[in-house]
Amino acid sequence: MINLNHAVQFQRTLWLNQLTKAQTIVDATVGNGHDLLYLANHCQKGTTLYGLDRQAIAIEASKQRVAKECQRQDINCHFIEGRHEILLSDTPWLAAPIDLLIFNLGYLPGSSHELMTQPTTTIEAINQGLTHLAPRGLITIVAYPGTPTGEAEAQAVHTLLTTLPQQAYDVATWMPINQINKPPILYIIKGR
Repeated sequence: MINLNHAVQFQRTLWLNQLTKAQTIVDATVGNGHDLLYLANHCQKGTTLYGLDRQAIAIEASKQRVAKECQRQDINCHFIEGRHEILLSDTPWLAAPIDLLIFNLGYLPGSSHELMTQPTTTIEAINQGLTHLAPRGLITIVAYPGTPTGEAEAQAVHTLLTTLPQQAYDVATWMPINQINKPPILYIIKGR
């Protein structure tokens, strides 16, 4: 059962419907590969998945996790090292519009907390991702407002998403409301 107080797990309920038809999936912050592994294990035959990250250690950890824990031969999984805002603006690697784009912001678990996603580059990456989103495509963004940088980033994402035109996108947010500290927030964008 999915933990309803856990934004990272809760977003998977949204992914499941999208995965029934998604052919191109991008994890823009692949981290240790947990989300990409979930997507690889649940996507349709013939799906192409891309795992992006700016840290070589994250790319390597994700490659190893997917190779070890996903034995599927009927999907294509690619890993690209680089900054998500740059990779999503310069996309010769992208062969089709994105059906599902995910961001899990913050820092790489198990590594330095000093290297975190940043508000300005995250906003740029989301904007670039929107330009490549397929009709009826889905974007999920998990933000972590528990640090000053994370709080600024969550606010920047919130501000951006309130400006998206209602005629083009359904936009929502989800977060636990009775949790101490500042729990992760899930932002959802669905193309119309």
